[in-house]
Amino acid sequence: MDEQVLKAMARWPNVPAVHGWLRLDRRGGWHLVDRGRPGFDESRDRAGSPITSPPIVDFIHRNYTHDESGRWYWQNGPQRVYVDLDCAPLVFRVFGEGRDARLVAHTGEPVSRVDAAWTGPAGEILLATDIGPGVVHDLDLGALEIHEGAGGLELALGERRLALGETEDPPRALGFAARPRP
Repeated sequence: MDEQVLKAMARWPNVPAVHGWLRLDRRGGWHLVDRGRPGFDESRDRAGSPITSPPIVDFIHRNYTHDESGRWYWQNGPQRVYVDLDCAPLVFRVFGEGRDARLVAHTGEPVSRVDAAWTGPAGEILLATDIGPGVVHDLDLGALEIHEGAGGLELALGERRLALGETEDPPRALGFAARPRP
């Protein structure tokens, strides 16, 4: 976490958290959902507006973490901004192919270890990793080595083979809150 953020947290320790105005989409994009804007219509505007400023996105990435309940948030100075997740808290990009594939989160943090893998209800690949739970970016699925094993589908990463379980409830299987609320 940034030093300026830690100082702000110490200076103003009782700033209330906010919910429902920051969203992470399925491909790792951040969106501002401006519910306080005049004329806001939940049915039309709930997807939010993309945050495209590189310095702001980098600031979010450096200060993005989770609490003990599996709720992911951005620490914006002294205020926690809980994130609504379209799919998972991290979105993994794949670099290389097959057994040589490396995974890097949308925040830029590399994955060192994958502990478990699932297919989700929309055919997505979900992973429990050393840096947290996430989903493989849909455009990178072809770079992974997935094949039929003795017990069903398997994902090969390096020398490891992981059984691909199935889940209809990714937040429960991976231990995170998709829509954190107070």
